[in-house]
Amino acid sequence: MKKLLLSFAALLFGLSAFAQSSEQISAILKSEKANCGQASYLAATYTNSISDTDSEKAACEALKNAGYLPEGISADQEINLAQLSYLFTKALGIKGGLFYTLIPSPRYAYKELKARGVLPAESDPSMKISGRDCLDLFNSCLEFAENKGAE
Repeated sequence: MKKLLLSFAALLFGLSAFAQSSEQISAILKSEKANCGQASYLAATYTNSISDTDSEKAACEALKNAGYLPEGISADQEINLAQLSYLFTKALGIKGGLFYTLIPSPRYAYKELKARGVLPAESDPSMKISGRDCLDLFNSCLEFAENKGAE
């Protein structure tokens, strides 16, 4: 019961930390597989790269221009856990260890979040995740960044 309450509180905190369209959040939550546009929307509204009324495609383009996403990726393309880790660590300003600092890449962003306990130990960098898990990961990264990750 405590975990459920804590998860709900974290979700509310994350949603209240920045303004987003409730329709957009609902669509992300209902998604079976998170795509680049949905993840980009979360990160881009947090960084104020777009307004909360802009589209997922606009969010994806804004983050490509900022260097957070590779050029070849499209808004409707499914995103894996390593790419998601990189996107969120860049957008939230989470600093990494030696290898992430020397070679900032999805691989080392994933390893950094896993080592810091943000990602579960049994996760895999190539796994695709649901929209709900994407939002949970964003909230976990946001909480980590605000507490100690963006030192």
